[in-house]
Amino acid sequence: MYIRLKYACGFLLACLLASCSSELDFDQADEVVLTPKVDANLVFFTLGTETFLDETIPDTTVVVRDTTRLEFLDDSFVRDNIKEIELTFQVDNTFLQSFTNKSVFLNANGVEQYVLEFSVESSPDGTTARTTVVEMLDENEIEAIRNSTQLANELMLNTNGSFIDGMISLQSKALYSLEIGDL
Repeated sequence: MYIRLKYACGFLLACLLASCSSELDFDQADEVVLTPKVDANLVFFTLGTETFLDETIPDTTVVVRDTTRLEFLDDSFVRDNIKEIELTFQVDNTFLQSFTNKSVFLNANGVEQYVLEFSVESSPDGTTARTTVVEMLDENEIEAIRNSTQLANELMLNTNGSFIDGMISLQSKALYSLEIGDL
């Protein structure tokens, strides 16, 4: 056992010495650019039938709205260094009706900066129908997100007087890439 340990230590020492080089240029450290990717949860919820019932008007569009702060944009370092944003929305629906989802990014004054709207598939038979939307933002859209402090999410259901029953859940996230140089 002692002889194996001695050989292992000798091998590690040889590798360490062989990896040293006089050709390393530590002045290039200023040229290093880091590009970490970070996941930020945006909006998530699960809603049942009771949320969409409105007995007073049988033929109506019911809108459920939730607004959340975009905490990851509170930091000026993050805002200034964002280079890419990919938004992902996943919706599971067991209602026989389809929905419309509208996600509105708002600035501090409540003014719309960026809007993403999409249809949510209906379930043909009460089983879960999954809708996934992935949106890669361009430079102008990223600038709009930088100016945002809140995300208002609206889920719209047109009942058309038909029977409604089911569950719907939404999960969303932003995968953003930072570019950090001048370390």
